[in-house]
Amino acid sequence: MIIARNHTGHRVGECHHRAKLTDSQVRSMRADREMGMSLRALAKAYGCGLSTARDICDFATRYTA
Repeated sequence: MIIARNHTGHRVGECHHRAKLTDSQVRSMRADREMGMSLRALAKAYGCGLSTARDICDFATRYTA
């Protein structure tokens, strides 16, 4: 398995030891958001916080997924 790292050598994305969502879940979450699903429903469906769902859908975090 290739470990994803940023420009400083730190693990990023699903390779990070504290990651709760896989890259495929992140892509699915963004696709569900485009289909009109609310952020609250996304957070509940994927088991993450509301702010996490918002940041993922706004590409503020996990932008490489």
